[in-house]
Amino acid sequence: MPGPLSRNQGIAVGLALAGYALMAYDVQRVQSTYLLSLYAGLFSIYLYLSSQRNSLTIKQIIVIGMLFRLIFLGALPSLSDDFYRFIWDGRLWFYGINPFAELPVYYMGHPGLAPTGLTPQLFNLLNSPTHYTVYPPIPQFINWVAAWLSPDSLWLSGVIMRVFQLLAELGTLLLFPRVLRQFKLADANMVWYAFNPLLIIELTGSLHHEALMIFFLMLFLVHFNSEKYHLAAFGLAMAVAAKLIPLMFLPYILLVTPKHKRLLFTIVFSGSVLVSFAPLLDASFFKGIENSLLLYYQKFEFNAGIYYAFRQLGYWVKGYNMIALIGKWMAGVTVLGVLAISYHGYRNNKPMPEVLLFMATLFALFSLILHPWYISLVILFGSMSRYRFWVVWSLLIMGTYAGYTAQGFSEVMPVVAFEFIVVLAMLLYELFWQDKPQLQKETNE
Repeated sequence: MPGPLSRNQGIAVGLALAGYALMAYDVQRVQSTYLLSLYAGLFSIYLYLSSQRNSLTIKQIIVIGMLFRLIFLGALPSLSDDFYRFIWDGRLWFYGINPFAELPVYYMGHPGLAPTGLTPQLFNLLNSPTHYTVYPPIPQFINWVAAWLSPDSLWLSGVIMRVFQLLAELGTLLLFPRVLRQFKLADANMVWYAFNPLLIIELTGSLHHEALMIFFLMLFLVHFNSEKYHLAAFGLAMAVAAKLIPLMFLPYILLVTPKHKRLLFTIVFSGSVLVSFAPLLDASFFKGIENSLLLYYQKFEFNAGIYYAFRQLGYWVKGYNMIALIGKWMAGVTVLGVLAISYHGYRNNKPMPEVLLFMATLFALFSLILHPWYISLVILFGSMSRYRFWVVWSLLIMGTYAGYTAQGFSEVMPVVAFEFIVVLAMLLYELFWQDKPQLQKETNE
């Protein structure tokens, strides 16, 4: 039976707490060398603590994981400015205005129509004032609560939002051992998720909503494996209400749901989604979502290694950026790939986390925008699988912050190329060459 932390383990936890404190309260996004050096140190501690996972109890893992996250409680996000759009949306909804109704620039052009709190100062902090919001109802509800409890303070709004994030992360960590046991995996594997510095910094630190989505996905897994399909359907619906991405899992989930339970699952899932989205559903919602999706696949590009390769080919062949065509093609490949993985996983009775891992991986690889927190699902399901390529990815993808300087942002293409080459090489190695029985034995230590 594992006992108290060893001296070296205690030192590692102490150093990590100090590192997260610096990340929360001292580092700025434009300080690339400082930021990446600190992250490399935190990642080294992560690897050390992961190697010690069999000597840690579940309680120790949960307590340490939450301590790392609690460090950020009073910090304003410094690596992402999405937080300010959360506040903007919340203040709109608090005054009864659908956040999808108008662009932020509209209210600056019509100051008499702007609710209290939508100030020029807040507007100047937004990173996309000429684009519609993209956030589903659960994040918008949290934004509303923050506006209700803190109509004037950015800092207090951030604290309120982070409390919700911390509760979601606590719920995820409490559910993790149960899910691992359901898939016949060792409890110690939760270390891979609980201590991952990317998740701690980007979800708790930067307040990205993947933490909410992951909690509800864990609820789905717990109930699905317990054959409580109505509760599983509700959990999946709430995950979609937190982020739309889990919709891609639905075809596979319906395939593996027993035939006599599919109708129940579909009814509960559809009803829950409709009820949760009901407060936002009007013509402006569909207009905003459509506009945002088109931008994601036809306008924006960030850390998209595979897309960049095809973009360069387009320059050679046509002489211009073919993003509109390539974006549609990559979206189509993603849809077909997800369906193929779903059918293959179903027909070959593959473990569910493994199937969901490869769907999330395909989605990330073929995205035109890949911020570090976009691989959160890859990390989640990877920690429940025999694969470890995602560990390397969660280190290298933070290199994207090298592009931020005091003069603005300029993507560092060698960093992107190195990230994708290494991750793809390791993924292919694990898929086709690494000894599978040995790898499976490792996950069941």
